[in-house]
Amino acid sequence: MISCLDIFLVLFCSLAIAFDVSTHRIPNWFIFLALIGGLAFNTWHGTANLLSSLSGFVLGMGILFVPFALGIVGAGDVKLVGAVGAILGASWLPRVLFYTVCLGGGLALVSVLMNGVNWQVFTGVWQDIKVLWVSQGKVLPDGVALKSRKGVRAIPYGVAIALGTLVAFYIDPEGRWAGF
Repeated sequence: MISCLDIFLVLFCSLAIAFDVSTHRIPNWFIFLALIGGLAFNTWHGTANLLSSLSGFVLGMGILFVPFALGIVGAGDVKLVGAVGAILGASWLPRVLFYTVCLGGGLALVSVLMNGVNWQVFTGVWQDIKVLWVSQGKVLPDGVALKSRKGVRAIPYGVAIALGTLVAFYIDPEGRWAGF
């Protein structure tokens, strides 16, 4: 039987994919609605679920904060993982992130096969690491948005996050394939 949570989660992930592919952005109003929806669904099932929802939101945002600060992922990706944590709860995040990383690697491979290897990206990443190391973390590399304005193509990682969420929740809900 299909529940309201199933409809909400599939619609949320589908719209996140559509936004990220079409505009390379995930709007704040969309994340806010997902957060409110996740909190409402979990509040309906009791205080323990509400606390798991809140901790999932905070943990989801916290996990991707360092990659965001280093310019590896965009702010929309950070908020998207936070919204997923609010919808599913903190206990789902390790499995969701495992599948997100696997699918993100697959997207990167497809991107390389379709577009070829852009060696300037690798030298740019190496330069960023050297600057970060020499400045002892005082000078951060350019963010994803700034790099994309300079012509560096970014993979819409929101697609991997949304698909990773669906795989974790519907295909491997017991964590047998992920191992946890």
